[in-house]
Amino acid sequence: MKIFNMTQTGAQRPALILGWLLAPLFLLLMLLSGRALAQTVPVALNLPATVTGDINAGATRLDIPFALSGADSLSFDLIVPVDGAVLTLVDPNGDVVLGAGDPRLSFHPGSERTPALPGGVFVAEAIAAPADGTWTLRLTFPAAPGPTVALGTIMARSRYQAGIAIERTTLLAGEDVSVGMVVLDNGAPIIGLSPSIAIGSGQPGAAQTGYDDGKTPDGRAGDGVYSVDYTFATPGLYDILGTVTIPTPKGPVLRTAASQVNVVAPQLSARGIRLETIGGVNACVATLRATVDVDVLKASRYASLMRLVAPNGKSIDARSAKDMGVGPGTLVANFSAADIKAKLGVDGPYTLAQVDALDVGGSEIALAYRKREAGAFSTTLANLCADAIELKPQLTVTPVLQDGYIASFNASFPVTVRNAGFYQISYKVIGRNGDIGLVNASRSLSAGVNNVSMNWAYDGFQGVDGPYRAISLLVVGGGSSARLGDIGASQAYERWQFVPKKAGDLDNDGVVGAGDVAIINQYRGLRALVPGDRRDLNRDGLIDIRDARAAQTMR
Repeated sequence: MKIFNMTQTGAQRPALILGWLLAPLFLLLMLLSGRALAQTVPVALNLPATVTGDINAGATRLDIPFALSGADSLSFDLIVPVDGAVLTLVDPNGDVVLGAGDPRLSFHPGSERTPALPGGVFVAEAIAAPADGTWTLRLTFPAAPGPTVALGTIMARSRYQAGIAIERTTLLAGEDVSVGMVVLDNGAPIIGLSPSIAIGSGQPGAAQTGYDDGKTPDGRAGDGVYSVDYTFATPGLYDILGTVTIPTPKGPVLRTAASQVNVVAPQLSARGIRLETIGGVNACVATLRATVDVDVLKASRYASLMRLVAPNGKSIDARSAKDMGVGPGTLVANFSAADIKAKLGVDGPYTLAQVDALDVGGSEIALAYRKREAGAFSTTLANLCADAIELKPQLTVTPVLQDGYIASFNASFPVTVRNAGFYQISYKVIGRNGDIGLVNASRSLSAGVNNVSMNWAYDGFQGVDGPYRAISLLVVGGGSSARLGDIGASQAYERWQFVPKKAGDLDNDGVVGAGDVAIINQYRGLRALVPGDRRDLNRDGLIDIRDARAAQTMR
């Protein structure tokens, strides 16, 4: 799964009041810094840009230029701490786009604040399709009583967005990483492009073409992420620069995106990876073991994760943690035959797709080692050792009928044992809204697969709706035991479908009374359930007034 470290696609306009109150602080900092102000500021797309301009004592005019390229809309806020200011927005051709009296430009005077503030804030609504080039915020005002600063935020938006997609911004030296460029149109991926991605430390490297074809390293086609594969060989800061040309109805649009990653030396240096097959009785495979021999460069506590992946995409994670001192060490993961059969369920090869080690001994958790595609085990399910007792969630439930109603259920499920003998079997039967009963039995089982059958005949079915589920299976025998949380469930039968203890007694109180009549009236107009329905007293297939009358007679 990719985690996008992507250039922002938008930012909310800053709070006017907060920015206004902070204006004196900005003024002080800028005056002390001696920074040259009111120079042309390039405005990035989909990111807020701050512009400033010095207003000297006695000044009556200030121009704040800024450069735009490829924007679909333009908006701004401008704090002017001088009374009587008039604002006009001038486009690259010198034409006035906004001026006094334009409904798209509003002014919030400082005199309405408590305490009152000089000047005010100009707020412009979005201007569609601004031209490329240098724009100017032009202010005129009475002679300024003293030195101050105008401060603004400009937002230029574009439907065409680009950013860098990378898993992390801190990587390990030697890591092979997929680096992508995300290209979107109003949030939707743009396909069929050929962006270039340059990566380098200190200076740009050779540009590579990013691909969105679903092959390595991209992994998924048509998602607007164009990827390259890159190995960060040595520690240091690496700059990533993506460039793409997007064809649009108005002509080609150039977009760039940049990011930076910090590459650090790993704290564990691998000397080798050993994949071993651990045998059991009868030459079967009991365990697949992966051992990573490392040189520990920093004494600490390390937590490791190794992931075994089957051809069907299913996986098993093995986690461990231990303290290791400087010098030789090992990371070990064991994958049992039982887990492989239960969680993967297909023949190998089984790939050791991920080896991660984290330094968890300090104040912060840090990645200490990572290896992808570390090797594979070639074996089949048939070669794996069988547990002494193996359980599978394969429950079969069949109703036993009596006079058209359900009298009980015959339930069965497989139990595989390595050694023949007597085994104690227990589990619980529950319904949708209550417990049914506890099953306890002793069975003589043969070596191999046994189909264990039991009959469920419980009064609890009279008051609990299905589906009826068998849970908490425990099988004990031959010096071993096995558990299974959920064996399976029946169809969605209802409590009305079971053989009545007493005809007409629907509330199970032993007599036919007003409560039973009320139940029938509650369900009047419904068709009777099949097989059987205790509410249908005359058994005509419909629950109606005639059944209620029959219940009245039975009273």
